[in-house]
This record gives sequence, C-alpha cells and structure tokens, in this order.
Amino acid sequence: MNSEWEMNIPDYEVIRIKGELLNKLIKYCQFDSVATESGGVLIGKHLNSGGVILIDDFTPPQASDKQGRCSYYRSEEHSIIVRQIWQKSDGHSTYVGLWHTHPEPTPNYSSVDKKDWLNALNSSSYEGSRLFFVIVGQTHIRCWTGTKGQFRNKIELTGEFKIEK
Repeated sequence: MNSEWEMNIPDYEVIRIKGELLNKLIKYCQFDSVATESGGVLIGKHLNSGGVILIDDFTPPQASDKQGRCSYYRSEEHSIIVRQIWQKSDGHSTYVGLWHTHPEPTPNYSSVDKKDWLNALNSSSYEGSRLFFVIVGQTHIRCWTGTKGQFRNKIELTGEFKIEK
C-alpha cells in the first residue's frame, strides 16, 4: 500500500494524490513486453482557497480508447464520465489533469504527450490556470504541472514518486 503523495508548487499550492489512487494507477504499469499504454483523466477537488488540490479519482481506460505499446489515444468517453462525476458531486469533484503509462522505468514525456497537454491547457474547461499530467512508469510515477499563461503555456516537472514493490 502506497501512502499519499504530496507535492508543493512554490508560492501557489499543495497537490496531494491519495494512496488508493496511486495503487490503482500502478496496476496499469507496463511490465510485460507486450503490455499497451493505458490512460485517462485525473479527477480531484480544490479543498480551500489556500490552494490545496486533492487528486483522488480517475477514469480508467475505456473500450473506445486506442492503445498501443508506445501510444495511447483517449476517447471522448472520458469526458462523459468526468461530467457525470462532476454533476453527482455538485461540482466538487472536477477535471484536474490527465494520466497515462509508459513502458520505461522513470517516465519522460514525448513530443506527442507535450502536444496533447498543451492542447488540454488551451481547449479544456477546468478550474484555475493549472492542470496536472501524470505518467506511470515501471519504477516511478512522475507529475508535471501545466500552467496556462497569458502569452505562453508552461509545463514543469513537479514531483516523482518511487513505486513500492
């Protein structure tokens, strides 16, 4: 059982990812040489005006997604699920980012990932000016923060979590 993962963004906020969610994401690790990438949407709550975000839910891969060894396409089904969760929670649980897997120990984002993330920052509806992007590797999980800027968006590595075996 992994404990909660907490990351700080200087002068802004604290991001907490529940241990239960980490354990669910780890189940999608690509250990097998033929395992395909998986992914979905991160769901969380803005806990207070002091800037605490709790990421405690996600959408798992959907049958309508396209999954390859080193590629993943997230279908529209994820948006439908997030909208339903948002409505059932009276707007408390909301879209806060994206997740997917990579078949490498310590994951790094690809140019395709960066393009997808920049598109999410520019085109998605979300609370605030930030989204979080998680890649689950074989030994580590990494999180990047995407910030929507007035002139240019920024993506920065926020934290790294070692997967306990």
